[in-house]
Amino acid sequence: MTLLDLGRFGVAAITVVAALVGLVLGIRAELYAGREEQRAQKAAQRLEAEDKRAREEREKAYADFVDFYRTGLEVIVVNGSSRAMSMRLTLPASHARWDLDLLQPCRQIAIPHQVLLDSMAREQPALKLTEADFAQLQLEMMDPNGKAWIRNSGGPLASMSVWAPSGRPNLVSSEAWNVSAQKAPQCDGS
Repeated sequence: MTLLDLGRFGVAAITVVAALVGLVLGIRAELYAGREEQRAQKAAQRLEAEDKRAREEREKAYADFVDFYRTGLEVIVVNGSSRAMSMRLTLPASHARWDLDLLQPCRQIAIPHQVLLDSMAREQPALKLTEADFAQLQLEMMDPNGKAWIRNSGGPLASMSVWAPSGRPNLVSSEAWNVSAQKAPQCDGS
């Protein structure tokens, strides 16, 4: 074995080692790039989810301040928003609805159960309602952005796909409950 053969063997060995090192480094770089791509995808998904959540929060901004609840003798409807909103109480199973028209901002109204029953008895005499039916009562509303919402008493807010206007747009009802509206305790500061 000559010096020339040793040199050739050394160059060949270095070439093989360099190729192996290059292969290992290439695989590591590919794995690292794959991990970085996965991280970037997860970050993009998180950002998209946050954007969606923020968009939903903005859409619900006014409706989130509207609520209603029942006491033993009356229904309390609260508009804690800074904008007037068209609202109505509904009993879906009976197809009954009471148009509340525009409830002024930062106001709440109290409607005695008997007033609701008497009102429906005049409007639809064939429909026989009792106070027990009010367990299924829902509040539907149209926010200032034209989006319809529905809420069960004390329940979560849900989007509605259809809103049939009452036929009395932009009317503040002269019903006794609207005339006697009180300041809403949870008003958003407006």
